Amino acid sequence: MRLSTASRALLLLTVLAAFASTGPATAVIGGTADGNRHPYVGAVDGRPLGGPVQFGSGVLISPTVFLTVGHGTAHFDAAGVSRARVTFDPVVTASSVWHEGTVHTNPGYDPGGKGNRGDFGDLGVIVFDEPVTGIQPARLPGADDLTWLLRGNGQPRFEIAGYGVSQYVGGPNGGGKRRLDFGSAGTRRLATEAFSSLSPGFLRLHATGSADICTGDSGSPSILAGTDLVLGLTAVQWSLSGGECESGPWEQRVDTPGARAFLAHYVDLP
Repeated sequence: MRLSTASRALLLLTVLAAFASTGPATAVIGGTADGNRHPYVGAVDGRPLGGPVQFGSGVLISPTVFLTVGHGTAHFDAAGVSRARVTFDPVVTASSVWHEGTVHTNPGYDPGGKGNRGDFGDLGVIVFDEPVTGIQPARLPGADDLTWLLRGNGQPRFEIAGYGVSQYVGGPNGGGKRRLDFGSAGTRRLATEAFSSLSPGFLRLHATGSADICTGDSGSPSILAGTDLVLGLTAVQWSLSGGECESGPWEQRVDTPGARAFLAHYVDLP
């Protein structure tokens, strides 16, 4: 299901696709290995729901609070699963360190966005049993920070780090139809994006290089380049061409009144 006009239904990423099949989720196509550049970005373990090991991403915003998208945590709710695990290892392996906690979905999450004037409230958190040590959490913005940031900085750059498929196989040079290489999943990779537009609920971005955001990257934070400031979470994919991973991500804003009302239950806000 892909978008061609603004009036059509938006395509939710990651978890929706992950549970439509048993294959691994996908994430940043191309890009570069993130390594330890964004150590506070983690992968959620989808195996309790029958999904892949890394089916979605998110970001540590306090030693005990991991922020991700509501359409991801809502799947845990729907399955009656209240617990989830996260790893911050740059490469997910059998020996990865996992942090376990309790899942909470934003009560204001509105998949259709009809009741909130375009703000879906697509947020959820995992509250860990024990503080995560050795990782400095990312920072959240102040109220409506995106508005003044974009007004004062022209065209800032954003970085999105996520886990999952990083390349294609097949196609013109390899023969046959180009398809996602699911075997390339599991490494945190980085895409650089630029500003497209701002709405009450979303920050819209577009790629500036060869890396693309793809189905499976839900929850990956959009970080102001050169900082640790999180301005949104990858929640929606927009594709003018109809390409599988030729998209401009829609980032759920975290500086809106609704987002801040939810987050205030779990962290001290700036």
